[in-house]
Amino acid sequence: MSLFDFFSFSFHAHSEKKQADVPLCGRSMVEMLGVLAIIGVLSVGAISGYSKAMFKYKLNKHAEQMNTLINAVSRYSHSFSKDFRNTFLTSYFIKLGEVPVEMVRTGSVNTIYDVFGNAWGIYYIYNNNNESLNLISNISSLTTDSEQGLEICRNLLLTAKENSGNIVYVSTLSGYQTDEQKQGNIYGDAYCTSGRSCFKSLTLDQIYSICTKHIGTKSAEFKIVWKV
Repeated sequence: MSLFDFFSFSFHAHSEKKQADVPLCGRSMVEMLGVLAIIGVLSVGAISGYSKAMFKYKLNKHAEQMNTLINAVSRYSHSFSKDFRNTFLTSYFIKLGEVPVEMVRTGSVNTIYDVFGNAWGIYYIYNNNNESLNLISNISSLTTDSEQGLEICRNLLLTAKENSGNIVYVSTLSGYQTDEQKQGNIYGDAYCTSGRSCFKSLTLDQIYSICTKHIGTKSAEFKIVWKV
């Protein structure tokens, strides 16, 4: 063996030994799949938590919007003459600045929309010599059989209960006014008499019972009524 061959052999042997001494830094496929599974679980949990937080935010915003509308209609309930009978008054309340700006959509004059996309209108009704101002919605949120629909209905009735001193009654109705079993009026404080369902005595269990009747129906009308 020549001197060159000796040194070449020694160098390669030393290099191979060094490489054998270096620990492997890679991960096995099983370990990588485990890491990805953990990341997936954490992501699902984060998305679920975010969705719940956003729904809670919307419920609070919804109550705020409805409080604003109910208070506005209460203040102006005696301000419109008989010339406005059977007329939508939504546009007048928009012009008066009494409707939250986020509820107004471009090109929509007689209809405003709450944070859940439910359409609302303010209407002066004259029927059988009875005159009333009405805040009405066919609540699309309730047509889905879901926990969220139930909470939205609950939110509406609780907001109305907070303002029961200023309203005549709240009417809830399902099935395009054909199912009388699901129809009901809940009366404000000044109109609460014997035999009537009244807000002042309405419990949370009763609210859930009322709302459950309307979940999953084709139409769920919610109407708040004031004397004119």
